[in-house]
Amino acid sequence: MEETVFFNLGNAIASNFDTKELARTAQIDQSKDLKRRGLVIATDLDSGEHFLFYADDVKEADPTTKEFKLHDKL
Repeated sequence: MEETVFFNLGNAIASNFDTKELARTAQIDQSKDLKRRGLVIATDLDSGEHFLFYADDVKEADPTTKEFKLHDKL
């Protein structure tokens, strides 16, 4: 079952159509992150593009957020 999540697109760490490349970016970011915040890869269903976000940046649905499908939790 796919999970719908909402993020402010401006909070994206990175974006790419290649999820493997985003996973590599996530590994680099996690090695620098002293707080060890979780990361998620979310998919924009309109464009098919994948975005990397911090998991704790998830928001409630409102006019400033965009709907994504959760692809992977890292």
